[in-house]
Amino acid sequence: MDKAISVIWAVATLVFMYMAFEKMDLVAWKGCVPGYNLYELCREFDGNGWRVFMFLIPVYGLILWIKLCMKWARSFGKTNGFGVGLALLTPVFLGMIVFDQKACYQKTVEL
Repeated sequence: MDKAISVIWAVATLVFMYMAFEKMDLVAWKGCVPGYNLYELCREFDGNGWRVFMFLIPVYGLILWIKLCMKWARSFGKTNGFGVGLALLTPVFLGMIVFDQKACYQKTVEL
């Protein structure tokens, strides 16, 4: 049962990443490649995709992920709290962004 939930969680994350990348006018298939999608998000929101290697530092990587998700949420007009939720429950909050008709991607948003 646990494996089935894990597979559903992973598939939902990849599908919603694909749809979010489409909504962001990025190449959608890049959202489905684990690791590369994180590189693309770093490139989109930090301007430097190579910052993805900083995620390998245990505590700093978690803080960086939360900050990245907060920028991601703000770019869709959501709050910082939504960004923290996006970091912790990625497929749930990505689904909210993807299926929200009012959520419009704005590229230049400061935290």
